[in-house]
Amino acid sequence: MINRFAVRKTTKGYGVWDAAVNGWHSRQDLGQPEATELAATMNSGQSPQEAGATVSRKVNPARPVLVLVDGRWWPARLDWWVRESDGWYGRASLDATGATNWYPAASLRPGEASSA
Repeated sequence: MINRFAVRKTTKGYGVWDAAVNGWHSRQDLGQPEATELAATMNSGQSPQEAGATVSRKVNPARPVLVLVDGRWWPARLDWWVRESDGWYGRASLDATGATNWYPAASLRPGEASSA
């Protein structure tokens, strides 16, 4: 993932956002130069993918899947794939709670299409 870490402004200052996990990588009260340096350092440690290789793919429209959570398969909607150094991850929203998270491909399987 190119430029996985990005500087974002917050109400307290600046922070470094991690696009792979869709969450903060740092405190959000950093100064802009400090946050910029941290993001640049973190991005330089990421290995670039092969030229022309697909590293992410939007699923449009979102597809029904089953997600393995705590030993049980839960219905969800898959809307994005991303390839990291250790394999593919899918972003899915659980139907029961609406919670969205990234799951390894091994924890996902096709679900039945709903009539909705």
